[in-house]
Amino acid sequence: MLLTPESFLTIGNVILRMSGIIVGALILLRLFNILVNQAFIPRMGGTFTFDEKRARTIAGLLQSIVRYLIYFITMIMILQELKVDTTSIVAGAGIVGLALGVGAQSLIRDFITGFFIILENQFAVGDYIVSGDMGGTVEEIGLRVTKLRDANGVLHIIPHGGILRVSNYTRGHMQAVVHVPVAYGENLSEVLPLLEGACHYVAKNMEEIIEGPKVIGVVEWRGQELIVRIVAHTLPLKQTKVETALRYHIKRIFDEAKIAPPSSK
Repeated sequence: MLLTPESFLTIGNVILRMSGIIVGALILLRLFNILVNQAFIPRMGGTFTFDEKRARTIAGLLQSIVRYLIYFITMIMILQELKVDTTSIVAGAGIVGLALGVGAQSLIRDFITGFFIILENQFAVGDYIVSGDMGGTVEEIGLRVTKLRDANGVLHIIPHGGILRVSNYTRGHMQAVVHVPVAYGENLSEVLPLLEGACHYVAKNMEEIIEGPKVIGVVEWRGQELIVRIVAHTLPLKQTKVETALRYHIKRIFDEAKIAPPSSK
């Protein structure tokens, strides 16, 4: 093929239009991301009241959907500039979609389940959840999978269709419960005030506590010992720390008051 000034001009125009398409797509994607962030992500001092974690989850999902849509349209426009017949590509996309509907029900189920997870606000980015034998902090909720980071730093990728039951440890307060065994021969009129003193000390010194702790009373009688229950409401995932503090201070106070533990016989 002989290159002429007209052919160079044609090639230059094609390259220029393709560059314009790519730049336009990047600008459009950038503008959409900015609009989504402004619409969903709360700002300091603003009056935006939408739950922040749910907002970030929905914003990330919208950005993911639009990003792939813009990529697809950009590819079609570039191929058209190269005089490639895109009719077969668009038709092929339709055939692929039909094939997915017939032969990939699990993939469809993942998408639908993910949609309802977000719609019903079952969990959001930043929540600590347990699903099946896996638990961790939600790092990302995508179109098809949720990514969890467990306490050991391992990243678990869970298809939405495989999520049958979810326990969310981050919504609302948690409950710390401590059962204190007291020997049957001890005087409860002396033991209960000591336990209340331990509760008061822990409540005063732990910001993780929302309400309590308070002594519920004797809830069980096991042979030669009585079981006294103490309950507190704590911040999410802080119940173990509060229970540990209660046990430590109860042991210290019992030692000072020379309250003997129940006999193991």
